[in-house]
This record gives sequence, structure tokens and C-alpha cells, in this order.
Amino acid sequence: MVLGKGKHIVLLLVALVVGLTHSSAQFTIRRSQPQREEAKVPTLLETLSESRITSQLTNDYYDHAAWVAERNRIRKERNLFELEGSFQTSALQFENWTAGGDNTFSGLATLFMHHRYKHNKFTHDVSINARYGINYIDKTPFKNVDEVKISEVMSWSIRNSWSYSATINFRTQLTDGFQSRTDQTLISTLLSPGFFDISVGFTYAPNGAPYKITLSPIAGNMISMLDERLYMQGLNGVPAGEKVFSAIGPSLNASFDKKFWADKMRYRSTLYIFSDLTSPPTCRWDNWFDVNLSKYLSIKLYGVIYYLQSASPRAQYQYSATVGLSYKFRNK
Repeated sequence: MVLGKGKHIVLLLVALVVGLTHSSAQFTIRRSQPQREEAKVPTLLETLSESRITSQLTNDYYDHAAWVAERNRIRKERNLFELEGSFQTSALQFENWTAGGDNTFSGLATLFMHHRYKHNKFTHDVSINARYGINYIDKTPFKNVDEVKISEVMSWSIRNSWSYSATINFRTQLTDGFQSRTDQTLISTLLSPGFFDISVGFTYAPNGAPYKITLSPIAGNMISMLDERLYMQGLNGVPAGEKVFSAIGPSLNASFDKKFWADKMRYRSTLYIFSDLTSPPTCRWDNWFDVNLSKYLSIKLYGVIYYLQSASPRAQYQYSATVGLSYKFRNK
């Protein structure tokens, strides 16, 4: 009886062990099943790499060389730039020449620069004309040419070749000027005199025509004598003791620029007239005529007529004809 109870206990223990083992095996299998993965946050390096790949994909049809070419084409279409510099010399030497004569040397340097920007109805023109000449007679130097002219014109097209415009002209010299080779009395220097012309008006410039005319009902003309050594002398129309003289009135600006003979000849001209309606008008007419003999050799003719009653009762005139070296650049 006791043994029978023992068998039952043993059988019960065996059944308990088997049941625990089976349930443990089921629990283990359930844990080994794949679980749902959490969302992975990309690293900075992975983000940059993905961005680089996306950028490469989106730029598959971008051609940098074509973009540069198109940009340069537009820039060239809107901008005109030309530069010309020249230098002309002459010399005359005598040694034991019984007929006599003076040893002379002269040099003249010129610079012309022009830039035009045009976009839709707006046009901006800037030009610079500079001349500087010096000569030596028996080793004595004397400056005979010294002038810088700067002109700026801004215009806005209206219609039928007309446009609103604003013009600024400035003219002066660079170094001291004296009465003559033997008389070293100072008569001019930088900004003494200096000429400033400002005007607002209308410009007539037919498309393709070589001329342009600007009429300004309102214009200002100013002459400066800023040097302390000169302003007390009453030169160039500025009253003695004053450094600036100004006047208001209408003005006219006209220009002409034309090339001939397969671009080997060029004639340029500018005309400026101003009046304050109380005195005779101020007038200045500049003319340049260039002949290109070769790539680096040219003939240059220059002439100017200038009338300013407050400076001289008679018209002033200057003329030069030179042959020498020249260099030209033009972007189109």
C-alpha cells in the first residue's frame, strides 16, 4: 500500500517535470520569434551622402560650360568697352650746324576709353579723353598739352528715338601750368581751373545713327579755382577772391562717331553749348580724326575751338597732327 502510494508520487513528479520542460520549450520558441524593428535614425554622414546623391541626380542635365558661355554672351551683348592709347614723338638734333638751330624733342600721349551698358530701356555711357604733351628745347622742358575730360550720360528710352537723360561733364588738368617757357608764372593746376557741367533733359538718338543730340532746359555750369596760389587772381572767369563760379541755364550736347574705309578711319566730335541767358554762350567743339596705318601705327589729327567770354574775348583754338604708336582694344 505504501509502495503503491510511492509509485503514484514518482509518476506525479515525472509528469510535473515533463510539463515544466514542455512549457519552458514553448516559452523559449516564442522569444526566438523575430520582433518588430524600431525606426532607425540616419546619421549625419548618411544624410550628407544621400543629399550628395540627390544633388547629382537633379544636376544630370546641368552643363557648367554652357552656363558660363551664356553668361558671357549676355554680358557682351549688354556691355561695349573700347580702349585706345597712343604715343607720338618727334626729335630734331643739331651738332656743329653752321646754319644754327635748336635741339628739340617732343612727346604726346593720348588715352581714350569708352564703356556703354545697355539693358532694355536703360543706357549708361562713360567716356574718358586724356592728352598730355611735353617738349624739350635745348634741354629745357615745357608742358604744352595737359587735359582730362570725363563724360557720363544716363538715359531712359521713351519712344521714337527719344529718351530722358542726365549728363555730367568734367574737365581739368593734372600738373602745374606756366605762362611760357621763359616766364614761370603759375597760371593753372589740378582743379584750377576745373569745369563741371550737369544737365537734365531729352536725348534724340536714332537707332544705328552715328550722332546723338541732348537738349537740356535745366543745366548747371561751374568753374573752380581751388588752389590757394591762384584764386585771388581772377582767372578763367572766376572772380578774384572766390574759388567757385556757377551759373544756371539751358545747354546743348551733341556728339558724332563714325568709322569709314573698312574701319581704318574714324571721326569723333563733341559739341557743348551753354548759356545763362545774360551773357554770350560758352561754346566748345572738339574733333578727333584717326587713320590706322597698321595694327600699331596711326595718324591722329585733333582740333578744338573754345569760347568763354569771361576768360578771353576771343575764341581759343588748338590743333595737332601726329604720327606714332597706338594700341586699340574693343570687345565687339
